[in-house]
Amino acid sequence: MIINENIADILDWFGPFHLADIQSSNEKSKQASIPRPMSIRVVQVTDAHLFRDPDSVLAGVSTWKTFRAVLEQIDRRHGNFDYLILTGDLAQDEELDTYLLLREALGDWLEHCRIIPGNHDNRANLRQAFPELFPNKDGPLTFALSTGDWKLIGLDSHLPGEIKGRVDANQLQWLQDQLRIGPSVQTLLFVHHPPMDINVGWLDKIGLDGAADLVDLIMASPQIKAICAGHVHQEFTGQIGAAKMYTTPSTSVQFGARTGQSFDTSAAGYRTFRLDDGYHTQVHRLSD
Repeated sequence: MIINENIADILDWFGPFHLADIQSSNEKSKQASIPRPMSIRVVQVTDAHLFRDPDSVLAGVSTWKTFRAVLEQIDRRHGNFDYLILTGDLAQDEELDTYLLLREALGDWLEHCRIIPGNHDNRANLRQAFPELFPNKDGPLTFALSTGDWKLIGLDSHLPGEIKGRVDANQLQWLQDQLRIGPSVQTLLFVHHPPMDINVGWLDKIGLDGAADLVDLIMASPQIKAICAGHVHQEFTGQIGAAKMYTTPSTSVQFGARTGQSFDTSAAGYRTFRLDDGYHTQVHRLSD
């Protein structure tokens, strides 16, 4: 313990003078005084598939009921989070009224929220419901923020009229510019469609179209430590260069991990990150 080491240093004054011991003690004291990076707490929720009618169901699941249950669990267990990231497929019907109900459900958390769209979303209605999050009148719905020793970036993979997604050349240039601003800053990247296959055939067919260019940029950017996606309604971990690639369970319906289209009985879930000099991530489910 440091207390015992300090006592030993004092007692050394009564014996032989050891300069090396004093230097060692001073070095330990300096190291102890260096503050550790402040942890940033991030929660990701995805694929809510909400409806204007709160009693509507998707594949037998009441999506509003499970979504509210997820929010309640987050409040109980992780209510001191810094950011809540919603990674798309928020409104199954893509209607403005549904987004306004979502805004109401988020309540006081809204200032801590960032949103990116999925294939089941409508950019214009998202802009109208969340004007403070999307000040631009057109273009992709992205975000970039620096917090502590980390940068959080959200991409827009929405492709109108399609289930699959795409990140076009203009958005890739924007991402590259963001990464150049702080080339040594650890970065957590969010996108709805995962930029790699998850080895589930029917889901891989409706993944990110033209993902190779994004993958090349990720591999050339070692500051990107992790990529976090939704879309596939299940947990998965992969690797792209130096970065881990994670997908997160839906707050509503879960898809099966079989080759053919199927559903899974696992409970609704979400993901948390703790960011400091590294990161820790964990999936949580309502049954936990």
